[in-house]
Amino acid sequence: MRYQRPKGTQDILPDVAPRWRMVENTFREVCRRFDFGEIRTPIFEDTDLFVRSVGAETDIVSKEMYTFEDKGGRSQTLRAEGTAPTVRAFLEENLQGQDRERLVKLYYIAPIFRQDKPQAGRYRQHHQAGIEAIGSPEPAVDAEVISLALTFFEAIGIKGTRLLVNSVGCPACAPSLVDELKASVADSVGSMCRDCQRRYETNTLRLLDCKNEVCRQVTDGAPKMLDLLCGECEAHFDGLREHLEALGIAYEIDPRIVRGLDYYTKTAFEFRHDALGAQDSIGGGGTRT
Repeated sequence: MRYQRPKGTQDILPDVAPRWRMVENTFREVCRRFDFGEIRTPIFEDTDLFVRSVGAETDIVSKEMYTFEDKGGRSQTLRAEGTAPTVRAFLEENLQGQDRERLVKLYYIAPIFRQDKPQAGRYRQHHQAGIEAIGSPEPAVDAEVISLALTFFEAIGIKGTRLLVNSVGCPACAPSLVDELKASVADSVGSMCRDCQRRYETNTLRLLDCKNEVCRQVTDGAPKMLDLLCGECEAHFDGLREHLEALGIAYEIDPRIVRGLDYYTKTAFEFRHDALGAQDSIGGGGTRT
């Protein structure tokens, strides 16, 4: 029997490994300049960590996780995203110490596992470089994270990156955003794709970032989230824009940027590059609860 690599994975061979090493080392150097420290977490975690933090109804948890039961009968899951394990380690290891106001800045480079349909630019094991700034809700922190990412892209020769920003509200105003969105598309849900019909009930904001043309036409007339924010979220978004402008960072406001995980609140952002076509996203993030 001739063995092959599992579907949706890749071998990094000697002729390309130096380029991977260059990208990883450049990311580490940029993070060091921004005073972020490296963290390495286990390749698997308790399944409930992802269910509770990412959201039981998200695509990642409901369809994409590699989950297994260990010999002790405990449900374990291969690392499905980077934030939840990092925050778990931050809390478990008490990285903030006694100073609850201290900003803790961490970065990681790690393999991520998602049982998704393999396609161009999307693997079941992909490699993610991520940063987490924990301990401050201020929009200046979001601006610093965005600045770090853009500095990294430029350092590895990626030019022409577009920054798209939005706000997805907070627990005080997000429910009304969801209600308004559901009401605006209720009569047309049956014409939307199967994923959107499911998300209508379980993860409503994800309707906005569906790439299906019919679905986009249905949501074109949806209320804009920025028009429905509470005062606190509106001030936070205005603050983000002010900090970006002070840093000389160009941005576009895009009401369809919502991200796909339940822990996002307030700021949501995405980096895109038009040269990549349909798979044009090269990074993203936002404020997390």
